[in-house]
Amino acid sequence: MMQHKNFDIFSFRPEKNDARYAWIDYAKGIAILLVVYRHIAYGLVAAGISLPNGVLATNDMLYSFRMPLFFLLSGIFFSRSIAKRGVRNFTFQKINTLLYPYLLWAVIQISLQIVFSKFANSERSVRDFLNIFLQPRTLDQLWYLFALFNVTMLYTIVSGITGRKKIWQLLVGLALLGIAPYVRSFSTFYDIALHYIFFAIGDTAAGYFFLEETQQKFANPVNLLLLTPLFGLLQWYYLYHQDMNLYVYMLIALNGCLFVILLSSWLAKIKRLELLNVIGHYSLYIYLLHVSIFALLRAILLQFGVDNGVVLLGILIPSSIFLSIIVYRVCMRLGLGFLFAGKFGEHHTPKKAAASV
Repeated sequence: MMQHKNFDIFSFRPEKNDARYAWIDYAKGIAILLVVYRHIAYGLVAAGISLPNGVLATNDMLYSFRMPLFFLLSGIFFSRSIAKRGVRNFTFQKINTLLYPYLLWAVIQISLQIVFSKFANSERSVRDFLNIFLQPRTLDQLWYLFALFNVTMLYTIVSGITGRKKIWQLLVGLALLGIAPYVRSFSTFYDIALHYIFFAIGDTAAGYFFLEETQQKFANPVNLLLLTPLFGLLQWYYLYHQDMNLYVYMLIALNGCLFVILLSSWLAKIKRLELLNVIGHYSLYIYLLHVSIFALLRAILLQFGVDNGVVLLGILIPSSIFLSIIVYRVCMRLGLGFLFAGKFGEHHTPKKAAASV
């Protein structure tokens, strides 16, 4: 985890950003915006606040590719990270940046929901602490961190067994997708089975993604324009067929991922909507913090009589993102980095491998 020293907490410029790969943070920014949008919209509905059908339909229509995109982008950096850190240090790094914050924030979030049950939509009890391992999907947004950790670790094991032959990873991913419907009631296993293929595709395509020629193709607005009608059609189809065969779902999700990558590459090239770049840079911390923050803000706004669903949505989305970044940066300023990353195995980590990517 990067250390943040002598910075202005209100200056949101990413501390470290390779301009060549700015599109990755743009893509993460788009994905986390859709995540926050969904969580807040359905949080309002759960609180008894009505929203126009179009708001929820748009949310559902764009649901297909959000999380697959995160897994695909993580897979892109797998081989590079393994080569840089080695398996041991790579494993500790994932424990520190995925498993540790998942466990910590799951305990924090469940505890807050129990203590402040009057203001929370979720009815929690002590038994929910078991769901941290058994049913992560019941813990609002946090399941993703556990799923990404599990997928990454399984992928690492399979990589070692197969001699890093990526064709085997793709076959394992396709096989897991086939058994996913049979383990759906066990979300820990379901999330691995559902998302492994996207991580494998990211790793397999990584070499292609980083070619200069590929970057130029991605940033070409003509390619984005040509893909847009198919993207719109497939997302519309997904809206009305969400119980589809998972292999069909995979193709629709990949189309959505490609659309976001092309859009992100074009925006990065012309340097427009750079706020997305910033949001993407802080996407992990927004993911961790936004649910608790918008729950508090929603309660305050309702106390002041603000109960229009569209107005609340318009206030809560930017506020939750902005305040998540502020809270993270304040915590780092105060030396509370342990809230976001562990330090397991650091004394075994060579200096070059200790830097965060």
